[in-house]
Amino acid sequence: MGTKKRVLVGMSGGVDSSVTAALLKKRGYDVIGITMQMLPKEKEHESACCNINSITDAQRVANQLKIPHYTLNIRDDFKHHVIDYFVNEYMLGLTPNPCVECNRYIKFDVLRKKAEELGADYVATGHYCKKTFNPKTKSFQLKKAKDLQKDQSYFLYMLTHDELKNTLFPLGDFLKSEIREMAENFKLINAKKSESQDICFVSKGSYKEFIEQQLGVQKPKSGLIVDTEGKTLGEHTGIHNYTIGQRKGLGISGDEPLFVIKINAKTNTVIVGKKGDLQTSKIALHTFTKVTPTEPIIGKTFSIKSRYQMVPFNATIVSEGNGNLELESTTPQQFVTPGQSGVLYDGDRVIGGGIII
Repeated sequence: MGTKKRVLVGMSGGVDSSVTAALLKKRGYDVIGITMQMLPKEKEHESACCNINSITDAQRVANQLKIPHYTLNIRDDFKHHVIDYFVNEYMLGLTPNPCVECNRYIKFDVLRKKAEELGADYVATGHYCKKTFNPKTKSFQLKKAKDLQKDQSYFLYMLTHDELKNTLFPLGDFLKSEIREMAENFKLINAKKSESQDICFVSKGSYKEFIEQQLGVQKPKSGLIVDTEGKTLGEHTGIHNYTIGQRKGLGISGDEPLFVIKINAKTNTVIVGKKGDLQTSKIALHTFTKVTPTEPIIGKTFSIKSRYQMVPFNATIVSEGNGNLELESTTPQQFVTPGQSGVLYDGDRVIGGGIII
């Protein structure tokens, strides 16, 4: 018998990561639980997830499974890469996706560094996605989960072949209902715990109020709402309060419905137009990465998601280089929002993705 493979499991205190740890232990791995303290201390008791109770739940599950457990303080990194990024992007007139940046800079980096320290072979999380190996290309691939309603591959497009090599996603082949059932069968103390909220660090009120709290005395300034010809139609309450495609809450009227079609942070202006003005076929991405860096994609057509919960559309890759990507959709798209992620799929396989310009 060889030595057991050691795996570090990111444990949030929720059902998914707890079942991940239990499954891997059952499969014979030497499991170590890692929980990250990400939220500022003043938010730990308020948040619906990632709070002090969640850390306690993770510790209790680890104790129940008889596995070692460590808690890591990464508050400073989380504030810099996720919270500050979130606020700054909104103040630039963009609509960021904090979960993507958390996966890009926080969760996997922290687990891998700790894995090196503890001599672990793998890191694992409770994300709903699959990792497979293609013997023809000799590369690891990232694919959609069995449970398409819970699939989280959209948030993990930045993972490359080399990073997937030592990463495990045990939940990819199961439905959420099956994970709940497993939690009951394992008799986990958090088996009936409810789902966490979308933005973990926005605990009370709206994200708009959170941004204003973070800015403190540097309150966002009001400015003009104009049409596509520059005519003033009203006044906005700060560009962080608006997003592309927004119709309600503009405080203006017109002969037909008007939507936010552009936000200009330099002039502190919100531009509105007709629904047709939202349509575009050409989309550009920055910070673009591919799961298999050497895979040729120019001239090929893929299905694209420009938001997490959406029906994908088809687009052809026009150009790629220096972390930038240009693509053209086969049909005009609406509500393509700068700051969100554009993710490329070939069937259920993730090709890569980047941030929409």
